[in-house]
Amino acid sequence: MSNLKKVLYVDDEAMNLFLFENLLAENFEIVTARSPEKGLEILSEDDSFDLIISDMKMPGMNGLEFIRKAQEFYKPCPYNILSGYHKIPEIEEALESGLICSYLQKPFEVGEITASINKDIESFQRV
Repeated sequence: MSNLKKVLYVDDEAMNLFLFENLLAENFEIVTARSPEKGLEILSEDDSFDLIISDMKMPGMNGLEFIRKAQEFYKPCPYNILSGYHKIPEIEEALESGLICSYLQKPFEVGEITASINKDIESFQRV
């Protein structure tokens, strides 16, 4: 059994999932989902995630919609948006309201994203 923190990453682009998993596998136990629907399915079957990250722009359901749906039934945990786009007002609102803990930009730097994930998990556990 791994002592690594467990992270779910939802993104519709296979290359992004591949890179995320390969670049962060040393620091976290990474599970990926190729669609928001698959992400919700994974969450309905596994309650052991420490943090959930979603891409913002995906077909069918954007990242914030996915997070809102997940929060309806999943245990409280930190959620982040990882996007190649600039911070839009909807994301600013999500940060201010506490819907998401962090907004991360693609392309990401491994050290920065690792620190951000660890910080969000730690501060969430203290609340």
